Amino acid sequence: MAVASGNPAEAATRDHDLAVAPLLPLANGDFARNVQRMIVVRFAAGFGVFAATVICVYWLRLPLPETWLYSIGLFILLFNIALYELTRRARTQPEPAQTQVITRLVVAQVAVDWAATALFIHLTGGISSPAIVLFLIHMMMVAILLPGQSPYIYAALGVGATLVIALLERAGIIPHYTVIPALPDALHLDPVFILAQLTFLALIGFITVYLTATTMKLLRERERQIATLLRTTQVVSSSLSLDEVMESLTRSVAQALDAPAASLRLFDSSGERLEMAVAHGLSQDYLDKGPIRVSQSPLDQHVMNQPWVIIDDVSRDGRLQYRDEVLAEGIHSMLVVPVAGRQRVLGVLRVYAYQPGAFDEKRAEFVRAIAQQGALGLENALAHDALKQADQQRSEFVRVATHELRSPVAGAQSLIRAMLHSLAGDMTEDQRDITRRIEARLDALRNLVDDLLDLAASQTDISITPSVELHLDRILQNLMSEWSTQAAEKQITLEMNLPTASQVVVCGVETDLIRIFDNLIGNAIKYTPPGGRVAIDLAAGPVWVSTRVADSGIGIPEDELPRLMTEFFRASNARHANIPGTGLGLSIVRRLVTRHRGTIDVQSVPGQGTTFTVRLPYSCGESTAATGS
Repeated sequence: MAVASGNPAEAATRDHDLAVAPLLPLANGDFARNVQRMIVVRFAAGFGVFAATVICVYWLRLPLPETWLYSIGLFILLFNIALYELTRRARTQPEPAQTQVITRLVVAQVAVDWAATALFIHLTGGISSPAIVLFLIHMMMVAILLPGQSPYIYAALGVGATLVIALLERAGIIPHYTVIPALPDALHLDPVFILAQLTFLALIGFITVYLTATTMKLLRERERQIATLLRTTQVVSSSLSLDEVMESLTRSVAQALDAPAASLRLFDSSGERLEMAVAHGLSQDYLDKGPIRVSQSPLDQHVMNQPWVIIDDVSRDGRLQYRDEVLAEGIHSMLVVPVAGRQRVLGVLRVYAYQPGAFDEKRAEFVRAIAQQGALGLENALAHDALKQADQQRSEFVRVATHELRSPVAGAQSLIRAMLHSLAGDMTEDQRDITRRIEARLDALRNLVDDLLDLAASQTDISITPSVELHLDRILQNLMSEWSTQAAEKQITLEMNLPTASQVVVCGVETDLIRIFDNLIGNAIKYTPPGGRVAIDLAAGPVWVSTRVADSGIGIPEDELPRLMTEFFRASNARHANIPGTGLGLSIVRRLVTRHRGTIDVQSVPGQGTTFTVRLPYSCGESTAATGS
């Protein structure tokens, strides 16, 4: 079943965002840091105005309006201080508020820079000012910071501002300052000189903007692609969730290419059909159109033997099985890349665009790299799912088989007990001894069958009872009563310490909690010699309820503790003492504790005893319900 990620409304919003993107900066963390760096540079510019004015007026003796120039430098510094503080605060805000604030700040600072630069050029000679090159520096800065058409707009504004200054000075509306004595006084009145200066500024400015903007566009796209490839690699190498890998794959590709939609189709078990696995930015009607039969789709037949296929115009390409549905979705160009595993092609990755000719070989090469990484993640996730399914089938087989064994074993136990009670006639002492041995073996077999059933139940996800809030102190008290007789027969002191303030509530399944502590208490009594002690301590902490089951029994060798809770493992000293057991109890306990989002620890010293500590969460919620492991 396809996992849809996106809808037509989201796609329309995304199209609007892409349409206005040329007017907006890339307001992310790196962009915000770049803006702050430019603010630091502007501090240098403000102090530079002061220094240049002092040098030109008092050393070079140039006739500059120093009061006005000092005022410009002071204004730049004050404005920059305010801008620095506003940008710092904006970076602490979450998205999308950060994007909006930083965008406004960038537009404001560029506008103020343009105005300050225009005034500085007017005060230092107007159309003949040597500082006119500052406009070129600002044009380059804007091309670095802003994507799309914004740098060209600001370049045109810079040329326009210079033209306005030249015309106002030529008309005598504003005064002209001659700052270079070697230049003719009437140079600013010469239309040929004005035209030449403006033409030079416009030509160099737009060439600078074009080269800088083109380079920055390529760098931004490459940076976005590298970041996407890194994120995809991290996801596919760290996650075994099939849905998470597929979702990350399609969403990352769409975002990296600024594409409105992407989809991933995987082959079904027959290898003849491509089923929609996950989609991003596609409508539900498009997803409902059905699977792709490879035999009816020349496009998918072609892509199986190619690194990629680019469709520049869907309306003119007859290789699609659902061409009409694709056009109805508004898709006019596609990029299709096979997702090739180690031994076979797993499926195809499609990227869509609403305009023709949206993809080229560079983008195709990038999507192919993403698909190769995604294929590794998909194979790992599929293998993990197959192992889980095999484990579930194994557990189900054990559950069914042991359930079928329980009835004949129970029947044989009943017959043996009938014989021991002379219901089938008198027996000799030798016959009775042999029968008792048979009974003991049947009891051991029954215990093994019960443990196998418990193990299978702890491994399967079927018939899971929801967690509820339970009084753990009552459960432990009931278990103490049940085990008190056996403890007394072995002359073992059985004691329990409970909090006196209030009842202790935990989140869990009652049958599972009974199984956990019944096993721990039973083991403590079983492995403790006569005259020993078993203590149960219950403590309520700020997050967990902690239960300690401590005994003074035979203990566990230190080197065997790491394997203690694995299936069928029994400590060597327990085997040598001929204490019966299946080696399954503690593995069941560990699984049940993990299922309840709890922890279990063990500490033991051979010959002195063992302490198990179980920690369980307090409250129940969606995230704390017991689920299959």
